[in-house]
Amino acid sequence: MGAITGTLAVSTPLAAKRIVTITATLAATSDTITLTTATHGVRTIYGVWSNIETGMDANFATLQVSYSGLVITVVSKNAAGAAATTFGDIRLLVLAD
Repeated sequence: MGAITGTLAVSTPLAAKRIVTITATLAATSDTITLTTATHGVRTIYGVWSNIETGMDANFATLQVSYSGLVITVVSKNAAGAAATTFGDIRLLVLAD
């Protein structure tokens, strides 16, 4: 599994929570992004939403995103639901504090 590094693009206040926008380039079918309080200012993740920014085609069609603690796992699928064979850039919106 290849690891990717999230980058903080925007942080917006929202009722004691904030929305953090992360852009990343996937390198494998299952990749992880690890956020830290020191680097990203995130202590708790409450939800993650994702979309494909570049490279979407039949071989890179959907994303499945889950999180545990401050680690976000992104699994990419092709149009048939199998593991993706090509990759591109994604954007994650993370509800956090």
